Parts: sequence; C-alpha cells; structure tokens
Amino acid sequence: MFGLLLFVRCTTVGFHSEAKRSAIDFGSFAEIKICTILETGVSEEETNKLFDYWNEELNLYSIKVVPIPYRKMERPGFTGGAIFSYLYTLDLEPPCDRILYLKGRTLGDLVYEFFTLGIFLGVGLKLEIHGAVDSKTHSRGYIKSKYISTLQILFTSPESTLVHEGYHLLGCGHQLFMEECYIQIQKVKTLAREKETEPGFFPSITPEGKKFKNREAINSEE
Repeated sequence: MFGLLLFVRCTTVGFHSEAKRSAIDFGSFAEIKICTILETGVSEEETNKLFDYWNEELNLYSIKVVPIPYRKMERPGFTGGAIFSYLYTLDLEPPCDRILYLKGRTLGDLVYEFFTLGIFLGVGLKLEIHGAVDSKTHSRGYIKSKYISTLQILFTSPESTLVHEGYHLLGCGHQLFMEECYIQIQKVKTLAREKETEPGFFPSITPEGKKFKNREAINSEE
C-alpha cells in the first residue's frame, strides 16, 4: 500500500509560455477517462461544469477529459490522508484511466476553515490543502470541489484547483515555468500511441520518468 504521505502537496506547476508551447507538437487528439467519486453533496452537474473548465485548459494540448461516474459516498475520513487510504484500495480498472475524488463540504470543514482563517490572520500561515495527487503513479487524486470562506476564494477556486491537480495527473511536477510540463505532456501522449501500451488506456508517466503502460502496472504499485 502507498504510504500516507506519498502524494503531491501542491504549490505551483508553473507559468505558461505561449511561445514555447506553440513550438511543441502535441500530436493527435487524445481522450482521458476520469472515473469520479462524488462525495455526498457534490452533484454531477457541478462535476460537469468543473470538467468543462478543465477541458478549456486541456484544449491547448488536444486533450479532452471525460468524467465517468464511479460512485457516490460519504467521506471516508476527515483528512486528505484518509481519502488517499481509501483511493489506494481501489484498483484502476477499465474504463478508468484515472480516479478523482471530489470532496464536498461538511460541518467539520466549516469549523476547520474558521480555524485556519484565524491561523492565517494571526501568523500568516495557510494550512488548508485543496487537492493532491499520488506521487507513485500520478493516477489517483482528490480536489476540494466546494469552497465557502473568503480566504479560500482569495487564494484559489475549485476550477483552478482541478486544473492544477489535472497537470499532476498528466505527470507534471512543480516548477516555475511550464516548459518541462509541456514536454511531459508530449511524452505521455506519445506513449499512448505506442503498441506496447494497453489498448484503450491513457498511460501515466511520473516526473522522474517512470512509465505505466497498463493498468496492471499501476495496480501493482500498491
């Protein structure tokens, strides 16, 4: 099983460079099937709107993500680590290329938001994590899909969080500028077209270059 801390806690994936991006050939159109786990209170309509926003970004690379309803459930635990503990119990099976958990908002979240707001105003430290992706395979992740506090809205949004974590699901790491991420996306799209890659599966590459050409390889990392 993955360790509880083996996931990407996010800062930035970098700033865009239109000149460098336009110089890269991202190849033909590709579709990525994202199996979605919706927490109680998160609707499919909200999910579709988030994916529409994500697809606007991915259009830069001739990629489209398709949400596939996987299940609806109560949150398996309060922390991100608890969510990942649950995600790690799930095998990646057809038609899933990735698994994404959409976290809602509970009474406990409201209390924690007020607590983190106090910490931020007091010492300038922002504690809350809005999303993460596993660092071993970059195939599973979660985002906070409902925001309420002014502090949250000032820093980010569900849409920007999804786009950010979406880059990690494509194998991008953290960097100041996006050029490395562009190259990573080109590599994973090229891998998707190779004969050795499982038919109907969009593969994964980690920032370190480890390749997962089939679902079995991803599941064996657990």
